[in-house]
Amino acid sequence: MIDREQFTMRKPCKCGSMLGRIREVNGQDTVRCIACETYCYCAPRTETGRAQRSVTTVHNGIKPKLRSRIIERDGNRCQWCKADDRPLHVGHIVSVDAGFAAGLTDDEINDEENLVAQCEECNLGQGALPMPLRNAIVILRARISWRQKQERS
Repeated sequence: MIDREQFTMRKPCKCGSMLGRIREVNGQDTVRCIACETYCYCAPRTETGRAQRSVTTVHNGIKPKLRSRIIERDGNRCQWCKADDRPLHVGHIVSVDAGFAAGLTDDEINDEENLVAQCEECNLGQGALPMPLRNAIVILRARISWRQKQERS
């Protein structure tokens, strides 16, 4: 375990000290000199010993088969920015955090109706927030249209 109160910095501070303190600021680990309290640099989580963030670190309820179905249903494109040239993730309309706060179960949170294809930028940018209502309405309209086409064929 890394000592966050006495962390050996990559290079000495302007004052010459090699010891720093790690402080989390807006989710980022920052390093400040112990001697003079000067900000030195932002440290990656791999350097500070914290687990790296990814879309699977918080919630692992989406199985590969379901993921494939969602991406195919959504036309192999991000439902937010409409990009079709980026790797896709499967995100939540009602976020995992908001779903749990509202008393939803894992099954309800990971139901196909709550899942949407998103590029990495849109999915990670959304973070723990629920999808904005305007975006959700656009997606729901597209799903209604998709279902009607499925029923006709």
